[in-house]
Amino acid sequence: MLKQCCDYLEQHQLTIAFIESASSGYLSSQFSIYKNSGADILLGGLVSYDPSIKVSILKVDPVLIEEYSAESAQVTDAMAIQGKKLFTEADVIVACTGLLKPGGSESLQKPEGTFFISILYQANISSFRYFIEGSPLDRLNQLTENVAKEVLQIISA
Repeated sequence: MLKQCCDYLEQHQLTIAFIESASSGYLSSQFSIYKNSGADILLGGLVSYDPSIKVSILKVDPVLIEEYSAESAQVTDAMAIQGKKLFTEADVIVACTGLLKPGGSESLQKPEGTFFISILYQANISSFRYFIEGSPLDRLNQLTENVAKEVLQIISA
């Protein structure tokens, strides 16, 4: 799915940028490994692992983080919106938060393995929540496939 998504982006001259937290740059790295991706589709990314980066660089309202947690759909949407201000030339912005490992805002309702994805394309945000089991690397690989599938569905609609 990742290769199909990258090929589609390249064929349609669309660019992508990532605003990552839980994935720590993994999505950007995976989207960069295919032929011409670095030059033709991937503009760049920002890893905002710590909430202070979400506030100081992305300008996410700290009230959102306090009210919903740094790993939430609301904060992820805000990251995508603010990410577009950093990567103005990107056609697609993908933001990711979640609980790759134990800790953070983990709870019974939001266990380890929960991820939030927000995809901003043509001024519309599509939001997704996933629960992914397995090791951290297994989770990242599945997350990458999920993101590629969602991006492809959104941009080819």
